[in-house]
Amino acid sequence: MMSERGFAVGAAVLALWVGTAWAAEVVVEQQNKAFTPPSVTAQVGDTLTFTNGDLYTHNMFSGTLGHEFNLGGQNPGEKKSIRLTKAGTFEVECQIHPRMHLTVTVK
Repeated sequence: MMSERGFAVGAAVLALWVGTAWAAEVVVEQQNKAFTPPSVTAQVGDTLTFTNGDLYTHNMFSGTLGHEFNLGGQNPGEKKSIRLTKAGTFEVECQIHPRMHLTVTVK
């Protein structure tokens, strides 16, 4: 017979496993000082990964209210990721190359 505490811990582990089992990785390439693709759609819980295939350092950030982040410098060949925790649409830019724009929609 399982105690209430044991049941609660088991349920929490199951919820964690179920919550991450379907999470996807959405990959955005950086090439020629541009994002490819220029817009992506993902689900809450997915990971957004930036792969720098460029010859230049980039710095991805979002200033969109409720979706703010700053990944700092990202060297050529490096990958950096964020977990998408909130539904909505936000813009991502490169602090170093201001013409780089990405639209992310999280459902």
